[in-house]
Amino acid sequence: MKKNNEYCACSGRRTITTGFEDDFGYWDVCTNCGKKLEDGYHYYNHYDGEDHEVFWGPNGDIID
Repeated sequence: MKKNNEYCACSGRRTITTGFEDDFGYWDVCTNCGKKLEDGYHYYNHYDGEDHEVFWGPNGDIID
């Protein structure tokens, strides 16, 4: 169950940064309120042992 206050609810213009990292990825964070963006989680690609963000192409392929 999601809590309403753990994600950003700012309206209008906002800027984002990154934060709240864990072993699997990181969150986009609102610079106005400092809270996570609900759909802003990015997974790391651990295939080669390094932390990389995964980008998907329009056909579902991973873009290097």
